[in-house]
Amino acid sequence: MNKMPGVVTEPGRSHRDDSLLNGLFAHDGQRLARQLTQLGEGRDWGLLHRLDRLTSGLVLAALDGAAWDALRSDFEARRVEKSYLAIVRGDLTAESGEIRTPLSERLDGDYRVSVLDPHGKDAHTRYRVLERAGRYALVECDLITGRMHQIRVHLASIGAVVAGEPIYEIGGRAKPNAGRAKDPQLHLHAWRLAFTHPVSGERLRLTGEPPRRFAEFATSHELTLPTS
Repeated sequence: MNKMPGVVTEPGRSHRDDSLLNGLFAHDGQRLARQLTQLGEGRDWGLLHRLDRLTSGLVLAALDGAAWDALRSDFEARRVEKSYLAIVRGDLTAESGEIRTPLSERLDGDYRVSVLDPHGKDAHTRYRVLERAGRYALVECDLITGRMHQIRVHLASIGAVVAGEPIYEIGGRAKPNAGRAKDPQLHLHAWRLAFTHPVSGERLRLTGEPPRRFAEFATSHELTLPTS
């Protein structure tokens, strides 16, 4: 599935009926609802990973228990490749690099944020600059681990804030009460997924087209999106 920005992945307190998972249950006259129901809460109703509300892009789901178990194992063993496109502003001096700064989570009011924490969980991001134009750059990021807001915090920590970022500022710190920002346009997109099909054994590589506003923002800042 190619999630649009502003859509939460699964139902929560403020989004009981308008999540991506709700849409999957309702898809094609509820054709998939029985299979997803059989997977149940223990297998996250088929979802294999999540994107935060503001991030667009590819989300993978399974339709039976054996497939979910196999793919979940691959996610945990880091055999699933996850690549993102980000438009950033600021001072990203290196053309490529790796960020390995541990992260932990904390509550800021009723909003959960990630914080840089030497005692937190391992967090590992690789990045490379695809193109630069003025204060902006188009960056491809490979997510090795999957911590909350990982790319957003990591890039901000080295001086490059994702365009439209409402929460994290230069240095990777969360701004007070920033989670309440109205309808921000975060330019971060889960662009590619590569995984092994649990039945055929074939290595699949999927690409999700960035949303229209992401593409328009890139064009307006003289950045060219990759075609595949």
